[in-house]
Amino acid sequence: MKIFAAIAIFIALMMGTALLVIYSGLYNVAATQPDNPLVRWALSTTSDHSISYHAKQIKAPLLTDAALIKEGLYHYREMCVPCHGRPGLYPTELNKGLNPRAPKLAESAKEFNASELFWVIKNGIKMTGMPAWGTSHSDDKIWAIVAFVKRLPALTPQEYVALDQAVQKEAQERNHVHQH
Repeated sequence: MKIFAAIAIFIALMMGTALLVIYSGLYNVAATQPDNPLVRWALSTTSDHSISYHAKQIKAPLLTDAALIKEGLYHYREMCVPCHGRPGLYPTELNKGLNPRAPKLAESAKEFNASELFWVIKNGIKMTGMPAWGTSHSDDKIWAIVAFVKRLPALTPQEYVALDQAVQKEAQERNHVHQH
């Protein structure tokens, strides 16, 4: 019985300490203040395992179609570059002000499978600045972004710029045809 009382007292002390930290305002939530290594580890580990768990049931389509990759680049440029950068541009000015910093997606594309990337892009990640693009984009558009992100590790800055210019030119031509 003494062991249960000791455990209950320990839990009560931990909860009291947590409430003291929460309500005292002592923990600095400023983005300019690095997280405590234990907090950083807990948040990162929780995020990684949550993404893996929730993405298990998602089946990725074939992501090698050139048109899909180009569509993904269009959306990537519009929504991802400000925080995640692009080949030859990392970190961005916006990225420098984030805590945690948005990852370099050319590296994340190697660490996460397509289903995990889809889940993150669709659902976002709390308290990181990563929005849930699934609230404004169809699954097809999100898969296009995933297709492009999976292509990112192989792109040099010059190849990225050339592909981006080709996508912008195609978009301008489509818009010109629709206007006439």
